[in-house]
Amino acid sequence: MSDNRRNTPRKDAFQVASLVAEGGAGAQECLVWDVSATGAQLELAPEVVVPDRFTLQVTAYEPPRRCRVVRREGRRLGVHFEG
Repeated sequence: MSDNRRNTPRKDAFQVASLVAEGGAGAQECLVWDVSATGAQLELAPEVVVPDRFTLQVTAYEPPRRCRVVRREGRRLGVHFEG
């Protein structure tokens, strides 16, 4: 994901987060590589199937964020925060 077409600057995060599909399916762990006010870059295990929309919980101290997948490249996802 080297093509940088972002409108807002991102900062390195390197944090483990939980991804929960709409409808409340079980949580899956992912790695947050970087984050901005409008989105993030995530990495997941190869066997994890990710829907187009889901909720991301980065830490217990931050509210969950609704996400929409805007880019898929192998195990990495680019997501846009909704709402």
